[in-house]
Amino acid sequence: MKEIAFLFEKGVMKKLIVKAKVKLVLSQTRNPNPRVPYFVYLVLILIISVACNPVAKNEADVRENGIEFSIDTVFVEPERSSQIGSFYLKGDAVFYVDQAYGVIEEFTVEGESVGIRKRELDGPEELQGISELIPSKAGFVIRHGWSLFQYDSNWEFVNKSVLQFVYTVSYDEMMDNPKGEYIGMYELMNYNAKTVELPDGHLVTKVDVEHPMFNAFISRSYYKEGRILGKINPISGEVMEVFGTRPESYEQYGFVPFHARMDYHYATNGLIYVTHEIDPTIYVYDQNWELKDSFGTGGVGMKMEYKETQTLDVAFESSYFSYSRKNEAYYKDIYVDEEVELVFRTYRQGSDTADLLDETFNPLRLQIYHQKVLIEDVSVPGRFRILGKIGKKYIADGLFDEQNEKQGFYLLNLN
Repeated sequence: MKEIAFLFEKGVMKKLIVKAKVKLVLSQTRNPNPRVPYFVYLVLILIISVACNPVAKNEADVRENGIEFSIDTVFVEPERSSQIGSFYLKGDAVFYVDQAYGVIEEFTVEGESVGIRKRELDGPEELQGISELIPSKAGFVIRHGWSLFQYDSNWEFVNKSVLQFVYTVSYDEMMDNPKGEYIGMYELMNYNAKTVELPDGHLVTKVDVEHPMFNAFISRSYYKEGRILGKINPISGEVMEVFGTRPESYEQYGFVPFHARMDYHYATNGLIYVTHEIDPTIYVYDQNWELKDSFGTGGVGMKMEYKETQTLDVAFESSYFSYSRKNEAYYKDIYVDEEVELVFRTYRQGSDTADLLDETFNPLRLQIYHQKVLIEDVSVPGRFRILGKIGKKYIADGLFDEQNEKQGFYLLNLN
């Protein structure tokens, strides 16, 4: 019993009790002998758990619908860190991009540093900063603003280009009679940016439009015709095509400019999985943007009473945007594991708390679908976003604890 008392002091016993209760309830185990106090069985289970788990580092551990869900944190110690950055994944390597210092450092899945791979102003290309790291077949692409810097697998500089949203009609025509297919109206979507390389070497990224007559604040055409993705030639920087439109679910609202965002996943079979902030449905399109499938279940306790507007004035009021991120609910990121037919989608529930520091304090949950059926909906850390998979573990961005000067990435385990 001394060992159990010690565990209570360290706080481990409390976690194990919760874990044991979950296992008991979900497995519907009954007390085989009512004469024996139930606590005795609980203690026996705890002792077995302690023997098998000497270090309890799981952030979450739940078994539901036949799967065991756990999240571990891998802490890293970058050579230079402002804690303003993100993690990226290529193969079995994890990369930390520090946007303030302009540094890319590689780590193993165990959290060991392999060294700094790139830093701004280091080399003939005069890299001025790092907005996004894009893994490619040939190596890497670094996006800084509208500039694309290409590197081989050894981080040797190959090419630089600048994004060009070319005019397909005259400037006057574009301004006087805007249409959703006019490439020259568009620009990069910088919020929750995502750029991926296609098998043919082109890049795809999120785009948006802020035309004075065609925008999310005053134009219904924006919601019906506005494109959401752009295809880029990385060598020239030319945006060759804008494609993809929003679903009819946006017709349920007037104008929700701060929730006109989306996320997507390009599957290796060419299908495109898309989730929109206001819509519980996950849409699956082919390369021609023909709808091939749809599924999805609404989140738990989502506060979706959006503040609607029809004036450009709110575009200049940061409080409106801040409220939409910190207090309102919306669907967020999507990742697909085709091999095991799993789809992961996160969403924020919304909050009534008025003084949240930033949107990462808006409660975040993760949905897991197997063969289009929801099998899990569980709370996850505020910055949790699945990047990819190494072996059987899913790698997710990312823990940043400024107060305790700790940072790292997450490992999601499913059994």
